[in-house]
Amino acid sequence: MRAWIRCAVRVVVLASLVSGCGSESTDEARRGTGDVGVEEDVSEAPDDGVMDGGERDANSDGGDVDASGDDPQRPGGLVAEVWSEAPLAIDDARRDAARRAYQALDKDTLADGFDPDAFYEVFNEFALTHFGPFNQPLLEASTGDAVNFVAGGAWHYASRNSATIAFETTRPVIGWVEWGTSADALDERTEPSERPTFLQMHHLRELPADTTIYVRWVGRDVAGETIASVVHELQTADPAPAGELIELPGNLEGPPYRLEQSGATYLLTEDLSGAQSAVVQIAASDITLDLNGHTITYGQGSIDATDAGHADQAASGVWVRSNEVSGVRVFNGRIIEGGVGNSGASSSGGLHAVYLSGVSDVELAGLEIAYQAAQIHAVHLRYPESEVEVHHNRLKDRGYVITNRHGSGGGRPLQITDTNANHARPNAYALHHNLVLRTRQNGLRQANTITDNEIYVDSWSTNSFAIQPHSAPDTVAGEVLRNKVFMSGYHSIAVSWAHLDLEVAQNLVQMEGVSTESRRYFESWGDMDSLNGFRITNYGGGGQVRHNLAYRDNVIVGRARGGGIMRGTELFSDATITETHCDGNLIDIRAVDEVTLDAAPVVTQGVHDTRPAHEPTYYIDNHLRSNVALVRFGDSYGRGNRHTFINPRFEKVGDHPDFATFIFDGGYESYDHLLIDPVFEGGAAVDDVWWRRTSKRSYYSVAYTLRLEGEAGAPVQIDDVDGERVFEGQLDEAGLLEVPLMQMTIRPAEWEEGAGGAVGQVRDHQKIAHTPHRVQVGEEVREVVIDSRKNMTF
Repeated sequence: MRAWIRCAVRVVVLASLVSGCGSESTDEARRGTGDVGVEEDVSEAPDDGVMDGGERDANSDGGDVDASGDDPQRPGGLVAEVWSEAPLAIDDARRDAARRAYQALDKDTLADGFDPDAFYEVFNEFALTHFGPFNQPLLEASTGDAVNFVAGGAWHYASRNSATIAFETTRPVIGWVEWGTSADALDERTEPSERPTFLQMHHLRELPADTTIYVRWVGRDVAGETIASVVHELQTADPAPAGELIELPGNLEGPPYRLEQSGATYLLTEDLSGAQSAVVQIAASDITLDLNGHTITYGQGSIDATDAGHADQAASGVWVRSNEVSGVRVFNGRIIEGGVGNSGASSSGGLHAVYLSGVSDVELAGLEIAYQAAQIHAVHLRYPESEVEVHHNRLKDRGYVITNRHGSGGGRPLQITDTNANHARPNAYALHHNLVLRTRQNGLRQANTITDNEIYVDSWSTNSFAIQPHSAPDTVAGEVLRNKVFMSGYHSIAVSWAHLDLEVAQNLVQMEGVSTESRRYFESWGDMDSLNGFRITNYGGGGQVRHNLAYRDNVIVGRARGGGIMRGTELFSDATITETHCDGNLIDIRAVDEVTLDAAPVVTQGVHDTRPAHEPTYYIDNHLRSNVALVRFGDSYGRGNRHTFINPRFEKVGDHPDFATFIFDGGYESYDHLLIDPVFEGGAAVDDVWWRRTSKRSYYSVAYTLRLEGEAGAPVQIDDVDGERVFEGQLDEAGLLEVPLMQMTIRPAEWEEGAGGAVGQVRDHQKIAHTPHRVQVGEEVREVVIDSRKNMTF
């Protein structure tokens, strides 16, 4: 049962409390899928700072996989063999060197002729030495401490001379696939992944046709623990009957190679490339493009100008522009940008690995895509109709230039541009099991289903959103589930907001702060070197409607450095933001140096103009940990009201000299905040508050739950210490009632009725008592002091 349901009775009376204080494929033989609905269990951490956690059930149905393992820790799963190898050589010296090289990247010293692979390798080394549970043990709250396969992440596609094999593990691994034509002799293997990741996608190339291929997945984590799967069988064969199969290039001339036979499968028999024109143009419906393990290289060389509106000017890999085309499928190979220094997507258009405009019913899977042009959208789905499924792809951004970071611009591995009609209704777009090895700005967006992806953000500009849910007025936003997001750089956010009915659950977010200063991007205002988990924002004077946005059972972990900003959550409050719930999350944000102060698990933001009318923002059953601050009530970006914490667990860790349990910041007043049944650990305290930069009118209140038991239906009246009636109701059918009652309000020591101005005595406070309370149940009257949870029987 969800925590907010359990707290429903208490939530009913919060308003009076506050005012009182002041795809599966149709060809199962060829394309196997796992169960994408396997859920992940997030468990609480013990007090030793190394968190033991649950893991997703890797023993559930894996589609066409039917196997069991012998390891006693992995009974009945996909693991057939476990052994240990030497761990990767990652130590503090290597981490420091990687971070220094990463921080030193400078847009002004990178020439147009830069080496994309060498540039990417700097981030790759940083990611290898900073992300994942080996580098950040707190992540084990989500990953567990043993590596295993996840059945729901398995997928394959077999063709004439190739296959794509995808699998997923509970911890990041360097993965590969071993294969052979005999189950007893898996003598061949793919190249291992370039760094440990949860999602693996590998191409088997130049396979013999019409042959049974035996494969097993292998993954080795950073500590050296290695697992191998049971052996699976694949059958290489032509992906379509002879009359429906066309070899490419075959007799076609190009580029662009124009695919015009509806219902056909086009099979690559060699690598293709092109410069100014699109390499492949699809001009008919119901076409499958099977790359057969080959590579399409587009944008080969220096190109003066591109135009996505015309195939001969688009400089793209796969190109479609027609509202009459439906049913486009692209599988099983590589699409790579060839030139260096080209500029594309948001202005002139073009230079897309895949560009589909006006197409309905799209599936992209088993693709490796690499790109580097300025301002590029690698995959651009423009006004798609009906269903879109993008899954089990690997995307790598090797560029750095952002020419326009606003709106739907910026650099993206995947851009979906909706029609107005589609935008204002839930869509049938599903983005799942995609590995984004790096993006310079944004990640995945505009789908109602965004699940089980792994995204690494190397932010080079403001507002680098890893995931942007479908967001339109009066439109269900859908779900963002079980994704893994890793972020660093200039200004990144894991998940943005939506208008209506958004569920963000069981995701893992890791943030690693660095000092980029103005070496990447610069704006004279706003955040710089800022990393943020979940965000809701209303702009200007507010009034934008956001309703029923839920964030539950997520793990957010971050290390802030160099005076940067880090927020586990930054959720706005407004009069028009209703039913925001942040429930059951573990958020651990720490500073690694003494100069970093703007870091906290929760930052309560909001619209300035509407603060007296703000609706509550609920945080229920969260475990918040930090060595700097557990809650910052406001900051330079926004100061919200009525942020309400129910059953919070506030834990101080470490010995940062400027630690405060609560910090009021950002200027102006911030008030009507409420703590219900708080628990304080490790030196955190209810009255440990720093009025760092705020008005004398700021305050927060503390309440505890009174549980009443008596005759069913008995009337209940409760008055506070001042004789004010704070509750009136009755016991339920079981003779029970739980009511949160105010203990005290904490405000600056300089507070005076009607007085404003900045707080000067920033470490001092005063407490206003609201208890003892007079409680009447039926005809019986008793008094109780509310200083903890209490039970009373009448």
